[in-house]
Amino acid sequence: MPDDYDSLKEEFAAKWRELGAFADPAGILLDEEEQGALQPILHSLEGASHSYSDTEFFLQGGGKQIFKVRDLRTDRIIAMAKPLLKATDEEKEEFLREARLTACLQHPNIVKVYDLGLDEEGIPFFTMEFIHGDDLKQIIEKLAKGDPDYRDQYPRERLLEIFLKACDAISYAHSMGVAHLDIKPANIKVGPFGEVLVCDWGLSRILTPGFDSLATGAENRPAVSWSNRPNSDLLNTFVPKGIAKGTPGYLAPEQADGSWNVSELTDVYSLGAVLHSILSFKVPVSGATSQLVLEKTTQGVVAPISNSTRIKPVPSGLKAVVTRALSLKPEDRYGTSAELRDEIARFLLGFPTRAQKPSPLTRLEFLFKRRPAIFFTSGLSLVLVAIALAVSSFQINKSRQSAIEARNLAEENLRLYIKESERSESLDANMRSAAFALNSLENYLDAGGKEPLLDFLVQQGNLAPDERTRMATQLAMLHFVRQNFHQSVSSFQEAGTDPEENLFFKLSLKYADMKPESQRWLHPDDVKEILLSIHPRYDNEVYALAYYYLRGEQIKGSPKEMLPLAEVLLDRLNNKGIQEEATDRLFLEETSEGYSLSLSESEYTVFNLPIPVIKLNSNILRNLNLHTLDLSHSNISDIMQLRGSDIKVLNISGISRIPDVQLRRIPASLKLEKLIHSLNKTDEELRELLPGIQLVRVTSAAPAD
Repeated sequence: MPDDYDSLKEEFAAKWRELGAFADPAGILLDEEEQGALQPILHSLEGASHSYSDTEFFLQGGGKQIFKVRDLRTDRIIAMAKPLLKATDEEKEEFLREARLTACLQHPNIVKVYDLGLDEEGIPFFTMEFIHGDDLKQIIEKLAKGDPDYRDQYPRERLLEIFLKACDAISYAHSMGVAHLDIKPANIKVGPFGEVLVCDWGLSRILTPGFDSLATGAENRPAVSWSNRPNSDLLNTFVPKGIAKGTPGYLAPEQADGSWNVSELTDVYSLGAVLHSILSFKVPVSGATSQLVLEKTTQGVVAPISNSTRIKPVPSGLKAVVTRALSLKPEDRYGTSAELRDEIARFLLGFPTRAQKPSPLTRLEFLFKRRPAIFFTSGLSLVLVAIALAVSSFQINKSRQSAIEARNLAEENLRLYIKESERSESLDANMRSAAFALNSLENYLDAGGKEPLLDFLVQQGNLAPDERTRMATQLAMLHFVRQNFHQSVSSFQEAGTDPEENLFFKLSLKYADMKPESQRWLHPDDVKEILLSIHPRYDNEVYALAYYYLRGEQIKGSPKEMLPLAEVLLDRLNNKGIQEEATDRLFLEETSEGYSLSLSESEYTVFNLPIPVIKLNSNILRNLNLHTLDLSHSNISDIMQLRGSDIKVLNISGISRIPDVQLRRIPASLKLEKLIHSLNKTDEELRELLPGIQLVRVTSAAPAD
């Protein structure tokens, strides 16, 4: 018996030790496979001999092969490029030069290079992002064949937007001193989600600082230190004179003649050729042989853009842009790719292009397209006047005075018409006035619609310093009242504002640090602190900030958390002063039916923000989810101030008289179910004025001291 007991005791002790080790994983000895299962990513990186797998051939072109591979280190699908199998050492060097030069260019519309090296067989490779979708050449070919899906997906405006992004990429490359020299639709990739990437920089060349003199608009381009640009001694290759490199039909005359006197204006020509293909669905210079195409290019023979395509005719303004970009002499083209881009942007905004040298009649035509309502009104007035004159011709003896009045009216309409035409020319000469007409420092309504226009104008390079400062400040304040503090900080910095001299800049800096960009709204306590820190002379800004915060259905805080903010706004609206604004006097009582708020004996008479919007969106109480509101013995006189509060029970006892016009509006404007009152009207009169509302009369008594 004792032996049995001792063996059981030892067995129990051993199992107890095993149980303790299980409860303490640090004490468990795991083999490598088990350890790897606990940290799979870390384990996959340790001792990895290669980083890529699942290699799948994708396509061949441009002197290289493209494979679709999986990056084992990041577990993503990317593209791997390798030189052709029979590539010489010189061709491999060119291949690596392209990879390194492309890696130096970091722009959203330029393909990204991730890695560069030699594989296990010593073959050079580089990896880059895998581009889904079509290239622009494939899209144009589908459109030329009348593919209905592509016609729906790529209208002309969409193609021009793709072109703008390609211009952005080339403009950035020029700022880095790099000319692409092989721009064509096949080298512009278009993804399914709006991605536009300029690829194949194998013929690109790093230009010397002296080339900037060829660009008439280079002074408006962001300055980039030459020390930060790619190394031309390492990455440039020698191109013998007399050799034309590039794609016939898209290369510039200075490439086609083999002189190789290239500059960024060479890329401007190729961009113009791409624009020609977008509009005509054809190559701008074509021929039976490549040599014939090169000869036509050097002679400046470009196929005209015909209006006989199966889509809407090409406007003369766009044709003029193509003609200038494809000028035989570089100095006759656009000075920079950014200048070419701005021309297309003007067209998309509804303005004539500068290349077409618009006449007053053309400017009037574009103004009509942008603002048809004005012309419809003026035209209708002229038609009515003509009818009046026709009738008066039959009654000239009896209606002479009417005819004179009609003539005067016609002259006035004509004067207004001419004045509007002159004004349209002024607007066309300077788009900035449109922003000032839409916005001012005191008007914050429709901020979401004004921000894109102001942001576009601030980015223009031809603004005077005071105009840029004013627009950037306006944009910063629109961001501020919508609690977009990060964007507000950027716009204040663009305006050159000193945060020590501008309260709103200082507040934007503070709350940009507190509120991440992913968080849409501040907590109600933070908004309260902002309002308390703003002097009453900035009431417009306070009310705009409150309006955007209170409207909408998103919950920013519980009713009790929203109450202190509502109290601050009520005090501000009712001129209580900053000292009273900072005092928390109101209390929400939670009942089985909902929240109840007592403002009995208060001096509050204003409950809506003084901005020109419907009351449903400007009521201070709407976020408190009130069921009952007690305004007994208060100074309230305009019941419509409660519109939008969604209260069900209202107590106005102690208020003897409210105008009938106010009472009649209650059933349609408020959601009242019950009214407690001591009004000087009979129950029959009240039931007629307030149908469907339960009426409870109480004896009017003076409030307790």
